[in-house]
Amino acid sequence: MAIDLFADTGKQESELHPQYKSLRDLPGYAPARSLIRELQKNFSDPDGNFVEQFQTFGFDARTFEFFLSVMLEDVGHEVDRTHDRPDFLITKDGLTAAVEAVTANPPPNSMIQPYTNLPKGGSVPDAIEHLEQTIPVRLGSPLYSKLKKKYWTLPQMQGKPLILAIQDFHTAGALLSTSTGLGRYLYGQGQKWWHDEDGNLVIEGHALTEHKLGTKRIPSGYFNQPDAENISAVMFCNTGTVAKFNRMGQQDKHRHKRVRMIRSGTCYRHDPNAALPAAFVYEVGAPEEGKETWREGTVLFHNPNALHPLPSEWFGAALEDELVGGERICTFAEPFLPYASITQIFEDAPLALVQEYVDMQVRVLTSIFPE
Repeated sequence: MAIDLFADTGKQESELHPQYKSLRDLPGYAPARSLIRELQKNFSDPDGNFVEQFQTFGFDARTFEFFLSVMLEDVGHEVDRTHDRPDFLITKDGLTAAVEAVTANPPPNSMIQPYTNLPKGGSVPDAIEHLEQTIPVRLGSPLYSKLKKKYWTLPQMQGKPLILAIQDFHTAGALLSTSTGLGRYLYGQGQKWWHDEDGNLVIEGHALTEHKLGTKRIPSGYFNQPDAENISAVMFCNTGTVAKFNRMGQQDKHRHKRVRMIRSGTCYRHDPNAALPAAFVYEVGAPEEGKETWREGTVLFHNPNALHPLPSEWFGAALEDELVGGERICTFAEPFLPYASITQIFEDAPLALVQEYVDMQVRVLTSIFPE
């Protein structure tokens, strides 16, 4: 039975998630509203509490779960949500696997904690600490918790691969983090890089033993942990948000004439000797720009020790990462791979104001990531 994510659940306005209310009410989110109303017709709720959680405490997690359903169907999977655990059974080319959505969340308290886009400022050492320690611990904890649930013992899971799909909301700006920190933790492998005398980029891997954050320490190498052979792969995503639905609506038939969106960020630079990403700035839905795909920005890490390994390129992520003979092998499904982005919404804004913002973003980003 189809659901209505905007149905009146009887909650007081004060009980609703502020970002849900923005989605429901603001003109700038009209493309997302229209698109979600169309897509929800194919979405079922085996738990019976999806709508309530989407509108309140579980807004981020349920948005991500809804995104996964849409993305998986878009890349050719038949999606089955008849079981309450794991979240999805997916079938393509005669193979059925399971997908469980995972989110890293802020420490619980009694209040709704809206995710905010921009992180607090920090130094370069802070950024390195965040990449090498904070992200592995914050993402590792919910992944380890899912491991303890032993989904592979369920009757519907017998002989099937299991994929954990994770997105990070643990602190302000977490969605601007890339998949690099997660990859370090999953494979227990760090990387050092330098340019040789001929200007060639050299990358050398080295083993990691642990990650620590304050007094908390976790072992590195999630795929090497006991029972982890039952996890076939982990998918990283930082785009399964309302902003994604808004962009996808704006670039297609749900475009709103009063709304303009500027997306800016960093992406993979197709230069084998590049040590820095490339910058990008574009208007969503502009005729000269290519169209965003649902899988854009997703990264699948294959477990080299998997009991039920996934065939390469079967899942449908934008990038697949495999550890082969101790070396990381990456396969791109699409040429454009954004690492992180921000979408600025303008409602009834003068052209000059929008152009001023575009020029500012170009100046800032190209000063940090020059051509």
